[in-house]
Amino acid sequence: MTEPTAEEQLRTHTRAALEAAGLSQAEVARQLGLSTKHLCQMLTGHATLTLTWAEGILGLAGQSLVIGTCPDDSEDAA
Repeated sequence: MTEPTAEEQLRTHTRAALEAAGLSQAEVARQLGLSTKHLCQMLTGHATLTLTWAEGILGLAGQSLVIGTCPDDSEDAA
């Protein structure tokens, strides 16, 4: 089983944040000046969810986007 990509993880978290905040995609799209269709496409992977858009969407849901790094634990990372 393959691990989800960073973009897939970002989409999953963003959708969950909207749901937890009780925000509809239509309301978020309106506030961000997007079409509901384009927002839906970003959240389902049919359009790229950029970090800028994710930050705006998450902000409306009361969350902040934080990006970090961590060491690679794989044996061949040395």
